[in-house]
Amino acid sequence: MPIGWALLQRQQIENLSGRNVHDWRCTEIAFESPDEEKPVCRHESVDAMQCAVVDLLIDKVWQRFHTLPGDNPLSDDGIVVRDAPGTQELVEANTSIYRNQLSSRLPRGLIQSVETTADSYGTIDCVTMQIGQDIVSLSAGEVYETADGGYRIADFDESVLVRLNGRHPRG
Repeated sequence: MPIGWALLQRQQIENLSGRNVHDWRCTEIAFESPDEEKPVCRHESVDAMQCAVVDLLIDKVWQRFHTLPGDNPLSDDGIVVRDAPGTQELVEANTSIYRNQLSSRLPRGLIQSVETTADSYGTIDCVTMQIGQDIVSLSAGEVYETADGGYRIADFDESVLVRLNGRHPRG
């Protein structure tokens, strides 16, 4: 049963229902890999965009989704929301594993519904929003390279994985 801070986070996120998304921006992060000299941000086997933070302009106020450890010492990282700065922290292109994205493919408009899923401690694993005909999900996770050169997704990890209608936002 969620208590304290986890319950407050769930209420804040679910209260976004009925509000309007005007814009999206995020700081995309390359997949976890032993070779950071050649960062990989996209692979056909990965159905999500991996981000350090995801910002939504909701009714003229920027809101930031990111991950933090849950209330309970036994819980993993989960999705949280807070106010975001008015401007995005710029990352210089091709200088790190991070890159700025203006997510024009993500929907704008009325958030018709918001659902959250959580572990037994109340740590939020996934936020699902219906905006128009589209479903956007933000989940706590991380993409790791495997020994055979493929990729796997670990749930309840430190990045925000973004999906549009169950797929990578860029199709």
